[in-house]
Amino acid sequence: MKKKLIILVNRESLCAYSQSKDWLIPECQSIEKINVNLEPSRPDPTICTDEDGRFPGGSSIGYSPAMKHGEAHGRKTEQKKRQLSDLAKAISDLVNQEDCDVWNLAIPANQADQVINKLPIEVQKKLTQLKEGDYTWLPRKEVQRLFDS
Repeated sequence: MKKKLIILVNRESLCAYSQSKDWLIPECQSIEKINVNLEPSRPDPTICTDEDGRFPGGSSIGYSPAMKHGEAHGRKTEQKKRQLSDLAKAISDLVNQEDCDVWNLAIPANQADQVINKLPIEVQKKLTQLKEGDYTWLPRKEVQRLFDS
């Protein structure tokens, strides 16, 4: 019995399926959805708060005027990097927990290299197929056909 993991990713979500195949009975393939928790493991310091970018204005008269507002330089870039890092960690944890022989990944092209490069080498070695695109919306039967080999 060989076990394959299918992971479908976009920046906001991750869907995973486990597929078992019995080589003695080729028709016998079962695919089941795996519940994945994609919550970040650490708080995001780039999230905007109501005090974000505020600092005292300073005054030569001796009293404190209204607060001034700073700009959020690079916040969106940092949030995207953090999301991709969290996705890579979730994928790595999933591949290690499921103890699969091989795994396949479907991910949008603009995120593929960034996520794959953040994965540990042991996890990268088990990756057998990569499809570039957002397939997180596919029904279960279509997921099975997506990586048929």
